[in-house]
Amino acid sequence: MTSLSKALKTIQLLILVLLAMISPLSAQPAEEKQNPKLDNLLFFVQKNPGANTVIYELNFNEDGTICTQAPVKVSWIKYAEDGKREELSNVEKKYVYGVKSQDLGNDEYEIHLMAYTRLPLYLKRSQTDNKYKIYIKDEDTHYLLKRAFIKLGSCSFWFPKVQYIDLVAVDTVNGREILRRINIRSQAEF
Repeated sequence: MTSLSKALKTIQLLILVLLAMISPLSAQPAEEKQNPKLDNLLFFVQKNPGANTVIYELNFNEDGTICTQAPVKVSWIKYAEDGKREELSNVEKKYVYGVKSQDLGNDEYEIHLMAYTRLPLYLKRSQTDNKYKIYIKDEDTHYLLKRAFIKLGSCSFWFPKVQYIDLVAVDTVNGREILRRINIRSQAEF
């Protein structure tokens, strides 16, 4: 069993304890955050501080096929400004919310979040409904990514400092929700 598998099993146990103590599982109170409902939404990211949400959607060509050079498009929903949609700034794309992608063939893409490029995400078609979804892979298990939370520390406009990232995913085998926290400050995962 790899250290990642052990860490995920530990996290699953902690989540069950947390779920027994609090509801809903959230990095901030539920009334402060919105859950976007969009047709091509893959997952979304929320941060602290901030009321707005970064959304990751499928990126299509004009003919309706997926854009193989950039299969994921990223933008803001500015809930603090009546839900206005807005593109990311260049700094946001490069250092925190942007993505890099690589076409792996067979309708599968490896995606990396700029906030933490060491964790590969996989964009591929679901076996249950044939729709594109984002997965975290651990050994032979695929976890369907639903949302992420980024905790920013003291930072300047030019150099945002990410403290940790919480990834909320669903175990595709049993349907259980899991939480994976990536501690960026020490680069240690737990």
